[in-house]
Amino acid sequence: MFQVKSVMTRLGLAVALFMAPATAVAQDVLVLDSARVLQESKAGQDMYAKIQQIGATMQSELEPEQQALQTEKQALDTKVRGKTREQIEAEPALVQQLEAYGRKLQTNAAKAEARSRELSQTENNALNAFREKVAEAAEKVRARKNGQIVLSKQVVFLSGDSVDITTEVITQLDQDTPTIAVTRVPPQALPQQSAPQQ
Repeated sequence: MFQVKSVMTRLGLAVALFMAPATAVAQDVLVLDSARVLQESKAGQDMYAKIQQIGATMQSELEPEQQALQTEKQALDTKVRGKTREQIEAEPALVQQLEAYGRKLQTNAAKAEARSRELSQTENNALNAFREKVAEAAEKVRARKNGQIVLSKQVVFLSGDSVDITTEVITQLDQDTPTIAVTRVPPQALPQQSAPQQ
C-alpha cells in the first residue's frame, strides 16, 4: 500500500510539473481586440471625426461644380427633348454643347476620383499613426502584465477574460495619446496612376 501511495504521489507531482509550464505559457499570452480599441478609444474617435471632416470638406469643394453640371444637364435635356438623333446632329452648336458637357463630366469624374484617392490615402496614413500608438500602449500593458505575446482577438478562437487587455490598452492609449494627427494628403503626394489603355 505504501508503494501505491508513493507512486500516486509521484504521478501527481509529475502531472503538476507537466501542467505548470502550460499554465505559465497561457499567462504569457495576452489578447487585444483592436476593433474595440479603434471604436472606444479617444484617439480612435478623434481620428474618425477628423477623417469625416476632411471628407466633408472634399465633398463641399466638388459641390459647386457638380451643381453647375446638374443645371447644365437640365438645360441640355430641355434642348434635346423631343428631337431625334438626326435633328440634334443637324444643329452643330447643340452638338458642341453636348460634347463640351461630356468633357466637363469626365473632368468632374476625374476630380471626384482624385478626391476619393486623396481621402483613402489620408485615412491610411491616419490608421498607420493610430496603429503605432496602439502598439506603444499595448507594449506598456504587456510589460506591466509580464506577458510575452499579444494576439489579436480576431485570430483567437477562445480566451478567458483574464488574458484580455483591451480595456487596459484603451485606458493607456487615452492617457498617452487622446488625439491622432490627421493631415489631408495633397493631390501631388499621391502615387501616379497609369493612364487607362484604349
